[in-house]
Amino acid sequence: MLFRPTVAFLTLGLAATIVACTNLGQTTGVNIGPNFPSKTLYATNSNQNAISIYSNGAKSGSGPAYQIGGSSTTLNAPRYLAFDRHDNLWVTNYNPSTNKALLVEFEALATGNVLPLQSVALTGRPRGIAFTPKMSPSPAAKPTTSPTPIPDIMAVADTNPTMTYPHRILLFAPGATTPYQSIGGPKPMLKLPGGVAIDPNGYIYVTNIQGALVEQFAIPSPKPTKKPTPTPSPSPTPSTTPSGSPSPTPSPSPTPTPINIAPRFTIGPANEIVTPVGIGLDQSGNIYIADQGRPKASCRSANAPAILVFPPYDAKRGYSKPIRKIQGCHTGLIAPTDVKVDSSGLIYVADTTSSGAGTILIFPAGAGGNGHHDVPSTNYRSPGAVTGLGIVP
Repeated sequence: MLFRPTVAFLTLGLAATIVACTNLGQTTGVNIGPNFPSKTLYATNSNQNAISIYSNGAKSGSGPAYQIGGSSTTLNAPRYLAFDRHDNLWVTNYNPSTNKALLVEFEALATGNVLPLQSVALTGRPRGIAFTPKMSPSPAAKPTTSPTPIPDIMAVADTNPTMTYPHRILLFAPGATTPYQSIGGPKPMLKLPGGVAIDPNGYIYVTNIQGALVEQFAIPSPKPTKKPTPTPSPSPTPSTTPSGSPSPTPSPSPTPTPINIAPRFTIGPANEIVTPVGIGLDQSGNIYIADQGRPKASCRSANAPAILVFPPYDAKRGYSKPIRKIQGCHTGLIAPTDVKVDSSGLIYVADTTSSGAGTILIFPAGAGGNGHHDVPSTNYRSPGAVTGLGIVP
């Protein structure tokens, strides 16, 4: 049985009406926007099939300055988003009313009703997405002892009810839209994986919504595919293709047998985790968790919605309580679904208001504790429900 916060996370207003397109940014074809500076914020507008783009340093209460939206984008209930090493934007989509799932890629700086670079059908219910970051390993985090270079990958949290072990993390090689491997089975203990992050040392973090866990996994390296030796053969007679024939829609590709591995470590109920949904990392390797708390918990309760902050993992010390906690009646937290931290330490949280509107709460660097830092310094409004966040590197 799903927790109430999980239901809020899965639908987050999608049941209201998922429209074919939005009324903002109605341009057609390729539309490349301005040179968005570092710290520009992107947010999924899940029930209007759009991506909102917020200018860095916009005034409190501001709406998006630009957006990606319209029928050409193929966005269909977008959930989470992330930037690859070329700053292209990747978005997971899952529409519960049609059971359709997509992975969509947009060119860096695209805006408006733009055609995607790729729009690929998936077989499950994708949520969080993350890429190996471009930055070098964090000095605060324990470096990897492996001499093997850190794999450049994309990780997607997914649930496929048709599988024996439905919850998994899909792993993609750079630019690929078919996973080369996945993590799943009994040992990972995944129960409705949500947010995903990858640190500069090559470890994957995933929130386990129903399992009340945050887990870290090592990245399995892609296995190189042997190149077949070409055999000379006569050139075939070319055949003509009828003009205007539609290209066939590709069928979703099967995923290889999941790797059944245990997490390197977990953070769980003993560490004040209740219902973790979203996750983010700062430049020092600290872990930020968007936790929706218990259903109907008082804002004064220890089980109220919170942003929990943990330091980089130390095998000798392990984990106890969070080093910081944004929680309480002044925070504005209701049902947070994602959290991201920019290079200056500002904390961005995707949430909803008491009236059901989408909002993004911004807390100062170092926020935490039940004092004046619990009040967001800024908030952005969203035209629709907000699920996932991404910050231009």
